[in-house]
Amino acid sequence: MAAAPSASPSPTDAPLSLSHTMSMHSTEFVRGSHQFSIAGYTLHKRIGVEKSVRSGAFEVGGYSWTVRCYPAGFTNEQEGYISLFLELLSTDVDKITVIFSFEIKGPVGNSFEQSRVWNDFTRNHKSWGFRKFAKIESLESKYLMNDCLTIRCTVEVQKESRTGATRPYFITVPPSGICQDLAQLLDSKQGSDVTFQVGQNDYDAHKVVFAMRSPVFSAQFYGLLADNHGGSDGGRHVRIHDLKPATFEAVLHFIYTDSLPPVEDDDDDDLLLSQSTNYPGLREAAVGCSKESRREMICDWLAAADRYDLERMRLLCESALSETIDVENAAGTLELADRHHSPQLKAFCVDYIASPGVLKAVLATGGYRELKANSPSVVADVLEKLASTSSC
Repeated sequence: MAAAPSASPSPTDAPLSLSHTMSMHSTEFVRGSHQFSIAGYTLHKRIGVEKSVRSGAFEVGGYSWTVRCYPAGFTNEQEGYISLFLELLSTDVDKITVIFSFEIKGPVGNSFEQSRVWNDFTRNHKSWGFRKFAKIESLESKYLMNDCLTIRCTVEVQKESRTGATRPYFITVPPSGICQDLAQLLDSKQGSDVTFQVGQNDYDAHKVVFAMRSPVFSAQFYGLLADNHGGSDGGRHVRIHDLKPATFEAVLHFIYTDSLPPVEDDDDDDLLLSQSTNYPGLREAAVGCSKESRREMICDWLAAADRYDLERMRLLCESALSETIDVENAAGTLELADRHHSPQLKAFCVDYIASPGVLKAVLATGGYRELKANSPSVVADVLEKLASTSSC
């Protein structure tokens, strides 16, 4: 007898099929900043209220902007206050959502910043800002250097807001954790085969990691002359000369984490070192340290990065220093950049010094006198830049 055909499985008997989908709403912002220096500020203020000066045009998010400053106040009602506005120069615009802020930079690293605000720039409303940004009397006593006022404007432009298409849910892959693993290896000292002696401090580390990160250490540990540097203990102990413990700790931190040490400003302008780090030299240097001292610390880091051919560390230091350039330190930073093979920072300093109205204030600083005495060829670079821009 033929076997009876089996019945088709009902829908309730079929295995369940899991369907995971996702969509995402995102908003893109483009951020930029512009530094505007007003040389001869007192003269501009004496012209009176309702009189303004404008910065050069700068671009953020594909739009052209300018900073307008009223040194004596926007109207008679704001007399005694400096007024600052961000203006949109682009004409073919319907609406742009922007968050912006202004910061007045002082002579020794101190600054005054007005809280960031949101505004919509349209065809009919192309200028937004602060009619009473700060009292003129306070600015002149704290933030004026050689009659030059330096304003930094930060702009974030909302470029696009959209919801993406629904798509299958993807497998989440965490970001690379190799830097955290290397940092833990340093903290644990597991497998360490070299001890660096800096001042009175000893630092256990791994030759292969130092050689991997620095051509200088690679040549010292594994190059042709490696045996000559080994000594009786096979190179287990290496004495580092002419380097502060805090500076070597910054090098150590970078080699194992690919980042600069987490030294940041707190609300009282002192410096704080993340409690998760174990660097006694850096921690001691950070206690009671001002913003200007932090800048000097980064200068030491840049010199060490150049010494050991740590390209990324040097560029990170260049970037950090470029954000602190002002009239008082521009010449000294230019000399530092030239001495330690930092072409991008050097070009930034030359452009800043040669910008309209800044050169005269820089010439009056002690840093410029040292630059002229120690690096006359760098002064020539500034003069060539002035000649190319046909301004003084």
